[in-house]
Amino acid sequence: MKKLMSILILLLFTSCWHKSYKLVDNYRGYIYDSKNEPLENVRIHEMNLKSAKYTYTDKKGYFFLKPVSSTFVDDLLLEKEGYVTDTVFSFSESRFGNKTRFLMEWSDTVYMGKIKKIALPKNLKK
Repeated sequence: MKKLMSILILLLFTSCWHKSYKLVDNYRGYIYDSKNEPLENVRIHEMNLKSAKYTYTDKKGYFFLKPVSSTFVDDLLLEKEGYVTDTVFSFSESRFGNKTRFLMEWSDTVYMGKIKKIALPKNLKK
C-alpha cells in the first residue's frame, strides 16, 4: 500500500509539470511597441559583469541570445533610441511561486513605451 501511494504521488506531481515548462539554455523572445508592432534593432544586453554580450531584434522583433553562464540567470537590459530603457528580470520570486522569463521553451514578449517629449515654456529656456 505504501508503494502504491508513493507511485500515485509521483504521478500526480509529474502530471502537473507540462513539457513546455522545460528550461532552455538561451534567452529568446519578442519585443513590441505599445501599438503591438514589432520593434527592430532593440539592443538586448545580458547584465553580466564578466561579459558585454548583446544582440539585436530582427524585423519581427525577435531576439536570441546565448547566456554567458549555464548555471546563473542574468537580467536583460533593453535599449532603443526614442524608447524607455527597460530591465527585464529573468527570474523573480513571488508569493505565487517562482517565475523564469525568456528561458522557457516558448518565447516571452516585452512591450516598450516611447519617450514622450515635453516642451518647456519659453521663460524657462536658457
